[in-house]
Amino acid sequence: MSILTHRMEDIFVLAPGRKLSVTEGEGELSAAVQKGLEEGFRKVLLDMSAVEFIDSLGVGQIVASLVSIQNKGGKLILCGVGSRVALVLRMANLHLALDIKEGGPGELIWG
Repeated sequence: MSILTHRMEDIFVLAPGRKLSVTEGEGELSAAVQKGLEEGFRKVLLDMSAVEFIDSLGVGQIVASLVSIQNKGGKLILCGVGSRVALVLRMANLHLALDIKEGGPGELIWG
């Protein structure tokens, strides 16, 4: 898996590929988040629009990213979450802890 990153003003945007799983880029999401935090970003947007599959490792990477960002006083928002991924997040009760927005990164107003 490769994670595309870019900046939108003061927001660090991460766009993972089709899978967040044990077989695809173990630890890559967490490493990308750490890089953004080291560069001083405190607003992180995880664009999930390309993600079609997520397993427990992918869920763990999202949770670890959330904790790292919150420990630095930042905020994580997920957008573009498809129905399959949303179901996994709901089953793990993460929809209660995560800020999940409708639409893609270009449509969001950070708040």
